Amino acid sequence: MKKEKHSISRRGIIPPEKKVMSVFILLLVFMILCHTAPVSYAAASKPEYDSLSDLQGKTVAMLTGAPFEELITSKVGEVKEFQYFSSITDMELALKTGKIDAFMMNNAAGEYAANMDPELALMEEPLGLTSFGFAFEKGSTEIEKWQKAYDQIPDEEKDELWVKWTGSDESKKILPEQDWPGEEGTVKAAVCDTLPPMSYALGDGKLTGFDIEMILKMAKILDVHVEFTGMEFSSIMPEVQSGKALLAAGSIVINDERKKAVDFIDYYPAKFVLEVRSAGGDTGGSKGFWGELYESFSKTFLTDGRYQMVLTGLFDTVFISISAGILGVLLAFALVFLRHKNNRVCNRIINIYTALIAGIPAVVILMVLYYIVFNTINLSPIPVAIIGFMLIFGARAYSVIWNAVEAVDPGQREAALALGYSENKAFRQIILPQSRSMYFSLLQTQFITMVKETSIAGYITVLELTRAGDLIRSRTMEAFFPLIAIAVFYFVLTRIFVQIIKLIYKLLGRRRDSRKIKGVDL
Repeated sequence: MKKEKHSISRRGIIPPEKKVMSVFILLLVFMILCHTAPVSYAAASKPEYDSLSDLQGKTVAMLTGAPFEELITSKVGEVKEFQYFSSITDMELALKTGKIDAFMMNNAAGEYAANMDPELALMEEPLGLTSFGFAFEKGSTEIEKWQKAYDQIPDEEKDELWVKWTGSDESKKILPEQDWPGEEGTVKAAVCDTLPPMSYALGDGKLTGFDIEMILKMAKILDVHVEFTGMEFSSIMPEVQSGKALLAAGSIVINDERKKAVDFIDYYPAKFVLEVRSAGGDTGGSKGFWGELYESFSKTFLTDGRYQMVLTGLFDTVFISISAGILGVLLAFALVFLRHKNNRVCNRIINIYTALIAGIPAVVILMVLYYIVFNTINLSPIPVAIIGFMLIFGARAYSVIWNAVEAVDPGQREAALALGYSENKAFRQIILPQSRSMYFSLLQTQFITMVKETSIAGYITVLELTRAGDLIRSRTMEAFFPLIAIAVFYFVLTRIFVQIIKLIYKLLGRRRDSRKIKGVDL
């Protein structure tokens, strides 16, 4: 009977890891087949709606940090709701899938998106006229000299730059090198890296665009070098307000509310527009399954060497995960040993710490550390991310380990004390080893959760794996393939980590089993 049961198990039951992998591969293939099937696009960029009033009762989106609800309502009328997204690419995906009906953008980014994707079109009637601006901290003494430098740039040169960066000839879109002496030092600029043609990241992570070159022209006049840092649009203003950057750029349009928070250099005319779906039509033809698949792969990884960005994001994700994991485990065991001392003050501090970590979202913890706690010492984003995830993982790991310790039979401690073990030695050599089998699998789960949570590190300007995918999507204007590629990377990465953790557990088990009983040290 046992032999028959073993035979059935060996031939008929698939290990859980293989089941997960099989289901994931089948789902991935199905999604790719659905995505790369022949698709009809709009032949012309004719908008789905004829006038702004047609959007009454519809859902309208805008970038997070863009306070233009009153402007939209004044032109459109009452809308169903406003939604907020962190990137143009996310809004485009929501628009094409019917989750929203329109999204607001400036004319530069809006025209670029419509030209790149025939499913999108611009409303002909603008919402209003404004200007693009470079943001400085409120009351900054530096803005005056930067304004003077800007005024020295001829208007013809500004117009030439605009034509260069908004045109279709990519070969002309090359930034000048910072080859001037830079005797006045180096300044930092916070730049949104997902808003072509104004500011965006190339495949190697280098920032480029109309805003970047305009800043470089002013910097050359002032004889300063500029260090650009790419980030989400919602993060560029806090960078300036916290003093981490001298100025912010990235398709920023000026309005009264923003003027209350920061000072601006008005550098080029702009207008607010609404992007909607195309009215319909068919361009005819399709490249077929393999043609579509290769084109998506090429745009995601090969064009402009974008694979370098993915590799950088993968490295940062792995580095942050391993560093935070090791430090978090050390922190957790330190807390466990302190808790074992049963000191009332230590226990109270530990309880407050774990309660704070449990009650505050991880992204808020990271932003508090980056913009407030470490603001004065100007710590770079990756160390801040490691510290943040160490605190988060350490609190969770402590709770898991301590619960396992308390689950050990109290008789084990009493027996160890009866054999002459000290309290600390009994805890270290008897209680903790026995609790390992109870906490190790949960600790593995918490670590994998932390690895996936590193995807929020982009909020503090870390170029992790998800952020790399966002940058690629902002350039390709295609959401599906980059998202699936990043999902595959995360899936493979977490499976590798799971296998490594299992190997560590086996090695620890062998080490424990190989110990010889030497009696009791008195």
